Amino acid sequence: MQKYRLPPLDLFRSFEAVARHLSFTAAASELCLTQSAVSRQIAALEQQTGIKLFHRLHRAIELTPAGERLLEAVSLGLDQIQGCLAALGATAKTPRITISATVAFAWFWLMPRLNQFSADHPDIDLRVLASDTPVLPGHGEVDVAILFGSGQWVGVTARLLFRERVYPVCSAAFLREHPGLLGAEDLLRQTLLHLDIDRAAPDPVDWQRWLASQGVAGQPVLPGLRFNSYPMVLQAAEAGRGVALGWSYIVDPIVASGRLVRPVSGSMETRNGYYLSTSKQGAASPELEEFLRWIANQATEAAALA
Repeated sequence: MQKYRLPPLDLFRSFEAVARHLSFTAAASELCLTQSAVSRQIAALEQQTGIKLFHRLHRAIELTPAGERLLEAVSLGLDQIQGCLAALGATAKTPRITISATVAFAWFWLMPRLNQFSADHPDIDLRVLASDTPVLPGHGEVDVAILFGSGQWVGVTARLLFRERVYPVCSAAFLREHPGLLGAEDLLRQTLLHLDIDRAAPDPVDWQRWLASQGVAGQPVLPGLRFNSYPMVLQAAEAGRGVALGWSYIVDPIVASGRLVRPVSGSMETRNGYYLSTSKQGAASPELEEFLRWIANQATEAAALA
């Protein structure tokens, strides 16, 4: 036997909206229904209860005394349900994954790919924290971090995405204007674009270190240009202002598009790499596991195209 012998609850929701607005039109707009649908629901509620709830006037409606009593009871019930759900934390929440990465990695590698993940997983909310100060996963709200270094961090499970590989890049116009740029040693006679590197970073690569890796000694003949932002370095390179160092995970697709070219063939690979990192504490949610699989596959696909 049913404990509560009531009309369908959606009829009471429509009744509350109509009674509060004293308008079928306003209630329909709030409920995202048509005016005729709301009118039919009120008629059904009156028919099933046997109670007249509204006086229909020429261009208005008003509650009957019975309607006023029912509105008080329905409003109280809905308020109590909403308050209880809020207290229990039962409000539906979209699973959220917070990702930490350096500004360059987030901007150049991660962001162009996230649209596809969001399209394939509309039920997962992604939040990206871009900072050049490393944040370990499990600290604060960070669920997964792309960390640069040796892969050894306390309390962290780290999976290598790809190694650091660096090579020079410039615009095609710059290369045409400097036909004598044939090998690494010729770079000493070109305008070099420098990034002001954080010396606290592990084994930072600058022009001096890169040239030494190619067996080139000496100092550049021409003054260079310095920037404190890597996007500015690449913008200057595309504008033909000089030759920049390119980190492969960033510049590989730019080179493939033709916006930049490699003036010389040499490259340098360091002992460091970019690691997909999670905390060893606690089990990963199914949503996080899915994101980890996806980003690992993205790195594999990018490496195959390099």
